[in-house]
Amino acid sequence: MIDETRLDETPFKPTDSFVPVLKEEPTRFDSSPEIFDTFIVGAGKRGASDITIQSEARPRIQINSRQHFGTKRMLLRSEVDLLLSYIWRSSDAPSILRQGRCLDFSYEVQVSRHERHRFRVNATPITKNGGSGVELTMRSLPSRTPTLDDVQFEQELRPFLNPKSGIIVIAGGTGHGKSTTMAAITRHHLENHENPRKIVDFQAPIEFTFADILSEQGDSASLIGQSEIGEGRDLPTFAAGIWSSLRRAPAIINVGEARDHGSMSGCIAASIQGHIVNTTTHAGSVAEGLRRMAMEFPAEEQAARAFDLISSLQIFITQHLIRTSDGTRRFAVREFLVFDDDVRDRFLDKPIDGWSAVVRQLLKEGMKSDKVIARPLAQSTMKLVDEGWITMSEARSFIPRSMFEILA
Repeated sequence: MIDETRLDETPFKPTDSFVPVLKEEPTRFDSSPEIFDTFIVGAGKRGASDITIQSEARPRIQINSRQHFGTKRMLLRSEVDLLLSYIWRSSDAPSILRQGRCLDFSYEVQVSRHERHRFRVNATPITKNGGSGVELTMRSLPSRTPTLDDVQFEQELRPFLNPKSGIIVIAGGTGHGKSTTMAAITRHHLENHENPRKIVDFQAPIEFTFADILSEQGDSASLIGQSEIGEGRDLPTFAAGIWSSLRRAPAIINVGEARDHGSMSGCIAASIQGHIVNTTTHAGSVAEGLRRMAMEFPAEEQAARAFDLISSLQIFITQHLIRTSDGTRRFAVREFLVFDDDVRDRFLDKPIDGWSAVVRQLLKEGMKSDKVIARPLAQSTMKLVDEGWITMSEARSFIPRSMFEILA
């Protein structure tokens, strides 16, 4: 447990370069790992979404997409190595990185008797000042599972979250809330009292445990089994998890990221066999995401696998987090397309290279007709402009100018 009396609660401005986290900093963090736990929890309580720790650098904390220094001094190379071993729970972590491998895992701090704070951790080898070093990126994870309302999930999409089978994709850049939106969708299923479901969940690492909503004495008999993906974790790959899940009789399979041939093939196979598959991928638009997923397959397979992908898709969503003008809030803005038989037919009539034009036409139709359920990213962004949360110039700095042409 940590000593919260050590935390600095001095008010700060969003533009301050330094945001103090501890009242007094230690000479070395690795001399007392508990004080490191206090520092990272304190950063989270300050509102930091991410903490970056590099060898021979001052730790940075990111608050509402802005970077701030979190300490007065830089951390030594040996200090960061020992901190990595501490949170990995094994002294072999630095040697793993020196072999050119990265580590993705979760880390949990017991804050008090009734409170825990979880972090998603990435450890990557870097070159620093001409020598080998380490970068730790720690994402602060909320203890409360978000609801669909919390993530501002569109009402028109909610009826399509529970198909008989099919793939629901949430795309976006790193740090744009894909995992948080997936967690909200999962909570929506777990709290469905009328239709309790078995969910299997594969994440790298596990960010949300759903402990705050699961109860053996609750009204819903839904359950979830979670496995962490990665080196030294429960399973080595997402593909291994998906194929094992097909023997576990789930209704819903969550795949943290469809990022390669194996995981994409598994998602499609699971959908064809009658499961709902929720997954994420990296893409800035629906058109880009569809093309990337299809191109994961070898050239000789692409035509057949593109057919399987389009036939399986139910919803494709891309989202961006946009910071408000005063820097105090972030909003999720989304582009989305719901797939029905008519929409699928329009894709299946075209080669993969023609999909972008199909998406553009469907997004245009979605703005004018209820027959197509779709919304372009520019329309979602303009809603924030109209409501006064951001200026037009800020909107254009977040969203490429070409994406606004669809509104013309």
